[in-house]
Amino acid sequence: MEKIAFFAGNGVYDWSSIVLTLAALTAICFFWSLYLGKEGNAVAGFGVVPLAMALSLVLARLVHWYCRADSYDSFSAAMVPFSPGGYALLGAFAGCALAAALTRLLQMHKNLPRMLDCMAVAGCAGIAVGRLASFFNASDRGQIVQSTQSLPWVYPVTNAVSGATEYRLATFVIQAMVALVLFIVLAVFFTRKKRRDGDTTLLFLLMYGASQIVLDSTRYDKLFFRSNGFVSIVQVLGAVGLALVIVVFSVRLVKARGFRFWNVPLWLAMAALLGGAGFMEYYVQRHGDLAVFSYSVMSACLLVIVGLTLLTRKLGEPARQTVS
Repeated sequence: MEKIAFFAGNGVYDWSSIVLTLAALTAICFFWSLYLGKEGNAVAGFGVVPLAMALSLVLARLVHWYCRADSYDSFSAAMVPFSPGGYALLGAFAGCALAAALTRLLQMHKNLPRMLDCMAVAGCAGIAVGRLASFFNASDRGQIVQSTQSLPWVYPVTNAVSGATEYRLATFVIQAMVALVLFIVLAVFFTRKKRRDGDTTLLFLLMYGASQIVLDSTRYDKLFFRSNGFVSIVQVLGAVGLALVIVVFSVRLVKARGFRFWNVPLWLAMAALLGGAGFMEYYVQRHGDLAVFSYSVMSACLLVIVGLTLLTRKLGEPARQTVS
């Protein structure tokens, strides 16, 4: 149930929509600040934003419709602009990336990786604000927690069937905090003089993807593939993003230093850790009473993967480092 902020004429405006609007404005302002300050291309900077907004709205609704088709009367009803329904953040990511690629094809700018870097940093700021919209509805929460009833770990929600107040894991608050930390880390990295264009985006995929593999697992309203109904789209794409970054940095490593015998154990270790994280996802779905243990092990596996991937990047840096 959405909490209404105010009425204006025949319109009803709820708090979550206001917060999401502020989140979008936050992301846009940070993007303009970073991109115009770094690139100075006002045509591309101002031109990509409305295109990204339009594509994000369409693709975010499309993904939500795919996962929650039963929430809509039909596909055509779901795709009516600003019609009732939800949006998936994955679609917004795709919309922004597609807008950046289209403006590059239209020759509005000549450096796609740099634009994506600015979008990655700005996107983290927007996510940190946007996740707080769940304060005003019942979305983005986890299982019931008995040990504590205070933020940032737990926030109450009213059970739609019984009307009772349940204290559930405040996944949305944890996601907001992770996004804020990631924003600070990426912003500091982005300001470095010596870095490769596109690396900020790769680090975003690495760290945000790893965090969402764990955090999306805790949600009771996660989005699933239609083919099976239990595999989370966010978790799968988070793992794909993680693997993509590992491959890119591994290729750089081999090009910079040549193939070494220790490369194989390094890659096998990361593969084993990713498999361990996947097993813990399977385990926690069948042993919910051991969620703390399961998520602790899963988080540890993913943190080590992130550390090894950053090490791989560092080892492949000397021969490939460029001034941005």
